Amino acid sequence: MGFREVKVYEGEFATFEQLMTGDPARPPFPEEVWQKQVQPGEFAVRYKDFKTGLARSVEGKPVQASEICRIFDSLEEAKANSRQITKEHWTVVCHVLDNGGAKVEIISNKRELGRYAAVVYAGILFWIAVPTLAVMGVLWLIYQVVHAVLFSSKEPNGSLGWLGWVGFSTASFALAALAYFVRIRFIARRRVAKICGGLSPEDRARFEDINRLYGTSDPKEREKLLALQKELEEKVRQSLKK
Repeated sequence: MGFREVKVYEGEFATFEQLMTGDPARPPFPEEVWQKQVQPGEFAVRYKDFKTGLARSVEGKPVQASEICRIFDSLEEAKANSRQITKEHWTVVCHVLDNGGAKVEIISNKRELGRYAAVVYAGILFWIAVPTLAVMGVLWLIYQVVHAVLFSSKEPNGSLGWLGWVGFSTASFALAALAYFVRIRFIARRRVAKICGGLSPEDRARFEDINRLYGTSDPKEREKLLALQKELEEKVRQSLKK
């Protein structure tokens, strides 16, 4: 099966440090050049991650400026090779394109992706059902106790009817969601407090230079900016470990 590999972009992307520091020497966003190399009647295949849609190599590894695409002489060859790639690396989704850049077909490993989706949705359902059922159990116990106190002469009602159970379930889900939200807020506030507590007034004064130095064209000041950012990140990590 014949194909040739070409680079998708003409140059390199700016590094993370260049973007974070606003380095004026950072390269512009590179131009896509792959389409210029696809002749009429040929088909190109680009490889993407099934979750994020970001570029992948044919081996399923993350890539960026080094992204390549394969160009085939026929659609049948492009589809056959794509099926082989998705069989070997199920996280890769192959986008088959014509020489005009239009999508002809998207090929993926539907069996493995379906299995992954089933596991994810089952996990989501589990983590929704467990706290909801727990809250329902508590509410049902409270309901029975209140009923026994207020209507001691009557037997506890064992059935609420379908409308009652819908309302009961909805209330339980809402309370479980509220409890989860409160828990997340509590964890976030505790972490923020740890970070703030780990920074002395002197540290905060020094780290204010990060805003002043952002976008500087002076190489020495840019080095100072990077050093301050790394120091701040390290202090944050140490604070969160406490």
